[in-house]
Amino acid sequence: MEKEEVMNLQKKKRNKIWLAVFLSASCFYMEVVFKLSVETLHTGSSFVFLALFSLCGGMVVSGIVSLLPKRAVQILIPLYLGLLFLIFTVEFLVYRQFKVAYDLKTILNAATDALGGFGADIRRLIFCFDGISHIALLLLPLILWFVLREKITGQLPKKGIWRRRTRRTAYFSLAHLTMGAVCYGAALFLILCCGLHKDIYTNQYSFESAVMQFGLGEGLCLDIRNLAFSKTSAHVFESMEMEFAQDTAGASLEDTLVSSKEEIVSDGKTVVQAKEAASAHEAVIRKEGTSAQSGEIVQEDELVTPVVYGQSVASVDFAALADAGGNYADIDAYVSTLTPSSQNAYTGSFAGKNLILICAEAFSGFLIDPELTPTLYRLSTNGINFNDYYQQSIAGTTGGEYQLLFGLIPTSGGSSIKEITQNGTHTNIGALLNEQGYFGMAFHNSDYTYYDRHQTHTKLGYSGGYMGVGNGLEELISPVWPASDLELFQETLPMYIDKQPFNVYYMTVSGHSVYTFGNNAMSRENKDAVDAWCAKENLSYTEPVRAYIAANLELEKAVNYLVETLEEKGIADDTVICIAPDHFPYGLDSDASLGNMPYLSELYGYPVNTYEERDRSRAIIWCGALEDKEPIIVDTPTSSVDILPTLCNLFGVEWDSRLYVGRDVLSDALPLVFFGNYDWKTDLGHYSSTSNIFTPTDENALIPEDYVKQISSMVRNRMTFSKSVLSCDYYTHVYDAALMSE
Repeated sequence: MEKEEVMNLQKKKRNKIWLAVFLSASCFYMEVVFKLSVETLHTGSSFVFLALFSLCGGMVVSGIVSLLPKRAVQILIPLYLGLLFLIFTVEFLVYRQFKVAYDLKTILNAATDALGGFGADIRRLIFCFDGISHIALLLLPLILWFVLREKITGQLPKKGIWRRRTRRTAYFSLAHLTMGAVCYGAALFLILCCGLHKDIYTNQYSFESAVMQFGLGEGLCLDIRNLAFSKTSAHVFESMEMEFAQDTAGASLEDTLVSSKEEIVSDGKTVVQAKEAASAHEAVIRKEGTSAQSGEIVQEDELVTPVVYGQSVASVDFAALADAGGNYADIDAYVSTLTPSSQNAYTGSFAGKNLILICAEAFSGFLIDPELTPTLYRLSTNGINFNDYYQQSIAGTTGGEYQLLFGLIPTSGGSSIKEITQNGTHTNIGALLNEQGYFGMAFHNSDYTYYDRHQTHTKLGYSGGYMGVGNGLEELISPVWPASDLELFQETLPMYIDKQPFNVYYMTVSGHSVYTFGNNAMSRENKDAVDAWCAKENLSYTEPVRAYIAANLELEKAVNYLVETLEEKGIADDTVICIAPDHFPYGLDSDASLGNMPYLSELYGYPVNTYEERDRSRAIIWCGALEDKEPIIVDTPTSSVDILPTLCNLFGVEWDSRLYVGRDVLSDALPLVFFGNYDWKTDLGHYSSTSNIFTPTDENALIPEDYVKQISSMVRNRMTFSKSVLSCDYYTHVYDAALMSE
């Protein structure tokens, strides 16, 4: 009897071990399938972390369920595996569509909209060889469970720990939990021993970087942790940026030698180069006598009497607010240490003019051509020329809108606009121009409730409200997908053109995927024009690229109509048109990732392997009054978060440059572009956070010893500030303080 009992105990022990092995192997298998499906460039260390975190998960789950009756185990394990299958499948489909991993907030915010508005896209992703094959691969562990269930659980106790031998069962469960803790501890030890991994895990956390380095399971755990502690940990700032700002604040536009505002406007290129050469950041040691921007020699006899400009600051005393204490003291203290950017020759040059701000769906500067898109080419070369522009792709369209409208990084993913507009807005251009008596409206030629725009876009400060398909626009435009931007402009322009000064915002949709001539109405509409152009230029673009360009020709036609109408009305010189994309054309490559984006690379003309290469694009700021002037050339790195500060300066509104993570590109502020994974680029070079490598723009430039460390700290602080604005409604605090000071 004792021998039989011992054998039964051994069988139960083996069953529990096999249960732990099966669960760990299933988790590791799904992680590997997901990683190989969405990532092209792999590191060996990431697979070590996948193994350790998967083993930890399997041990912990098996340790818990081994305390339960056999029947409960047979029910809970398939539920657990089914949940894993659902999570991995959803993220796989998200990555296939958007080419980035989406955090929990973004997925939950967009889930209902995606199912309702883009059901066809979802079906296309699922019901194809790529979708079916990957779903089958991810489903395999659940299928194996039902095949091997009895073999794995056959000798498990039917009554769990609540009957005899409780102590042995509990000890075995404790051993599993201990083994899981050891695996987790080993992973943490390896992470904390490596600076790169440590940064991703702690102060440079981004969901996508965490997923690619540590796996989807641990990435979700970190995301949940950050959500749980967002209110308390959001505003912990480093002191490095403060020291750097003090060290580099010596020179400004006050030291720039120029003749007059009129002369500067007539020679924009010279001014921007001279200004950048004189800025504090450009004082970094270089080859003697050259401009950091262009390398051209700045002759001393070209310099004349200096013009003294003020700073772009509001009346709020942030140091006093910090001394007063309270929930915002840390953020106030951080803002108070920042050096405001200087006003400049362009400050207020657009004051009183009309503004048409366009967030262009999936727009890319690489499609601009003097013959194919003459109006976009005209606007991009006869206004402010952004020659090194980036559109960070973090949370799809709503993330791109957030960056453009608020000059911040969407640290709450797809929920960012919803969170910042809960208590009204005070810092976006809609609200700022509304305070100056502008008539304003916002438009979107798709479902007006998508991404909850019917709740958020009514709070952007546009006095005339927000209109989309579903609250009026459906009666004016054709019911095709994607809708026509030309029809959008034709039908809405009469609503505001005679209500000057006006301030209008458009979120377009003609450039939306899918890029095929069969399924995209705008691609079909403009197919002949693109085919004729390709034939004339002897270009052999593939169908997806041609269909993408054709879809965006509708935006060209819309902007052309807009400019022609403004000129006919005689108000082109009094109207500013600003165009920026919401994200890169992620719909071009359906089953791709960085390093494997053939169609995007075809459009760009170079292999796309990094975020910097992927997110490069073009922005436009144009006014008819600039057409008879020399173009204003901005060759330094700029991005979507720089558009709002630049517009604030140009329109002469009261704003504080310290409250935005972007910069006025015409000021003396540090040219800095940073991405969601903490990569960054300045005029001196590009830094990759994943490889910890800084590549100088000019090999002859002497980079300060702590330059990378200081700029990286600055980037972390700006990300922290973006988080803090959302986590504690910081802008409302500043707005209330401004009212009190007045």
